[in-house]
Amino acid sequence: MQTKTIQPIHVLYFETRTSFKEIFQYVRVEARKLYQDAVRNDLEITGPVYWIYNGADGQPDTVFTLTIALPVTKPSHSIDSPYHLKQLEAFECISAELYGNWDGLVNTYGALFGEIMAQKLNMSGQNREIYLNMDFENPERNITEVQIGILK
Repeated sequence: MQTKTIQPIHVLYFETRTSFKEIFQYVRVEARKLYQDAVRNDLEITGPVYWIYNGADGQPDTVFTLTIALPVTKPSHSIDSPYHLKQLEAFECISAELYGNWDGLVNTYGALFGEIMAQKLNMSGQNREIYLNMDFENPERNITEVQIGILK
């Protein structure tokens, strides 16, 4: 676990209001479409896909804002896309990497929340999951960075 500052990142993104009970309709759907749209619009992909949770509290029925974002270079041309472009602002966080099945996310978040409490940090209300490697056939090969936003 470490505390760090993520510098601003330019992204192509999808955004919606959802809950954890309803979130599975976006898994393996929107990220794939973002990649396809970036290629179709000749955008250079500069990093892995981000899932950004604003206002999520872990409860199945709580509605929050979900942003699925793909880092891309800022285009010098206009794009024809159902998606939007924006810059994610600098992000202060405490983070940890999960190696393996996403069932382990609960423990990863638990360890991070424990560290936040131990260090008496204040959370910003935004969490991010960066999918460094996704292997749907062999989930033990997944690499996911979990970032919990903190206030400095």
